[in-house]
Amino acid sequence: MMNDKPYTRHWVAAVFLFVALLLDGTMTQVLATWSTSPAGPGVPQIMLMVLVFIALLVPEENWVVAMAIVAGVLMDMFYTGVIGVDALILPLITYLVRSLRPYVAHSGVVAWGIFIIAMAVRMYAEYLLLHFMGQTVVTTKLLITQHLAPSLTVNIIIFMIIYFPCTRLLVKLTQR
Repeated sequence: MMNDKPYTRHWVAAVFLFVALLLDGTMTQVLATWSTSPAGPGVPQIMLMVLVFIALLVPEENWVVAMAIVAGVLMDMFYTGVIGVDALILPLITYLVRSLRPYVAHSGVVAWGIFIIAMAVRMYAEYLLLHFMGQTVVTTKLLITQHLAPSLTVNIIIFMIIYFPCTRLLVKLTQR
């Protein structure tokens, strides 16, 4: 059963998102130094993962999409270099996940499936936007084999590690 009590600790979600932003960059650098694969390291999507957790677990609030916009702008400024890509994609994905919330079960398997789909959509949408702007020459085949596949592997492992602690904290903070 969903917990639809008012969520009053918005600062916790903001802190979660900021920590996720920092972990995204840090883990990407660590994985890049450890990787000996010609395909390159998988790219952690911790910010997206935390947004999915918040969108699925925190009761109906209007601030979640606004937080995704801020998170997207920060992500663009620190990592992408093209302002507007993540600022557009992250809020759209967050809005779609929020729209699915009433219709899906709130379990780890469902959250995992939604995250995997959201991650694939984010990577492909980012590719399409960057390709449209002339910022990339990567083919769709290379995107899938050298970027999406390693990223799926890395993010499945990260999801298994952080799902329980993050969701327990969000659910506990939602309760009064």
